[in-house]
Amino acid sequence: MASETNEPTEPETIYKEAPFAEEANTTIPAKVHIIAPSTLPEGYVFDAEVGPPGEKKTISVEVPAGGVVEGQIFLAPLPEDFGDNLPRVNIPTGQWKDGLFDIFNAGVCHPSVVCGFCFTQVGMGQLMQRLRLNWLGEGGEDDSAKISFKIVLTLVICYTIFAISLELAEAANYYYNIPAWIPSLKFFGGMLFTIYSIVALMRVRESVRAKYSIPENTTCAGCEDVVYSAFCSCCVVAQIARHTGEYETYKANFCSETGMAPCTPQIV
Repeated sequence: MASETNEPTEPETIYKEAPFAEEANTTIPAKVHIIAPSTLPEGYVFDAEVGPPGEKKTISVEVPAGGVVEGQIFLAPLPEDFGDNLPRVNIPTGQWKDGLFDIFNAGVCHPSVVCGFCFTQVGMGQLMQRLRLNWLGEGGEDDSAKISFKIVLTLVICYTIFAISLELAEAANYYYNIPAWIPSLKFFGGMLFTIYSIVALMRVRESVRAKYSIPENTTCAGCEDVVYSAFCSCCVVAQIARHTGEYETYKANFCSETGMAPCTPQIV
């Protein structure tokens, strides 16, 4: 009678979506937004609580060059052992996880692609919530970052209703009888919404690059964020989603406020 052998089995991955070609450097520490408790000189060290609500930890923070004033928000590196033995989203530092136009790296119908190209501002709002930024794309207190997605979604819905209403009002009149205020409102409303979308996305991209120490491309030094946000916003949203999502482990979600499944750990 032949004897049975028990071959070792490989541990199962929680979730596997699509492989990424090259992982970026992870030796550079990620950074976290700190709100200065008072006006402090350069080099001063104080304790600050960081982390998602209910999971905050105390770290030592050194005031950067030039000092800070009370209420100023600045970036400080996280300790290497921060979050040890806790589930966390592994986000590369030092360079982007993949290229701006590697849009299908996570899958053709992946939420990062669909939201980036079909609902760009909604996808931007999810990134703000995921990265704990306010609706202007800036780091802030927890309270202002908790509702950033809802604020952006409300703006998108209001602008959509505004634009459709003007189109219907215009269609109800003959071409030569269209009141002058309708084209004017369409122009200024569209311009304001476009400016907001570009500026907010530019600030989100700036925040991501600063937080994870990602340098600018030498060909667009000094203006990369605004150029990419203005002329390729859908690709920017998809790239940031891939960079901060770790879709190899955690599943994306079309309808959540962060674009991630509910079980995904929050980003510090």
